[in-house]
Amino acid sequence: MGELPNDVRAVLEALARKEISVEDAEKLILTLKSSKNTEKSKKKKSIIGREFVLSEGDEFSGDIEIVNGKAIISGKINGDLEIVFGELVFSGEVNGNVEIVGSSITWHGGKINGNLQLVGCNYKGEKPKVVGNVSEISNFFINGILNTVKYLVVKPFMAGIKIEE
Repeated sequence: MGELPNDVRAVLEALARKEISVEDAEKLILTLKSSKNTEKSKKKKSIIGREFVLSEGDEFSGDIEIVNGKAIISGKINGDLEIVFGELVFSGEVNGNVEIVGSSITWHGGKINGNLQLVGCNYKGEKPKVVGNVSEISNFFINGILNTVKYLVVKPFMAGIKIEE
């Protein structure tokens, strides 16, 4: 038989010392089990230098991180979306926060159920409906720093990486 996880062991020990009732112990163990299942089911997708497409009608549960790549989002993301030095074409829905740095964006409406943060981005089109806070930082100084980082650090670094599937 396997060893009990520490959190379950602590609940059982508290039950043995009669610090909690059987009902409370059962609720705690069920809650612990539920939170572990939720952690396991949440995926994280990291994409470097490639294209990610989430078509209309498709759904992804988890966080998506894209660096120096392109994202075409027409479906639904249940998680956060982060894009750094990339390109985004958006008409879908995000149930989470969206953070975009130094990227070009083409908006085609859509919806963001969370916060939207844009730093040094160029965009066009019809912005999505945002149910949350919108913050945008874009000025000559920030754009200059981001371009320096992109072309002197990220591009040369990415050129030396071979990505295999």
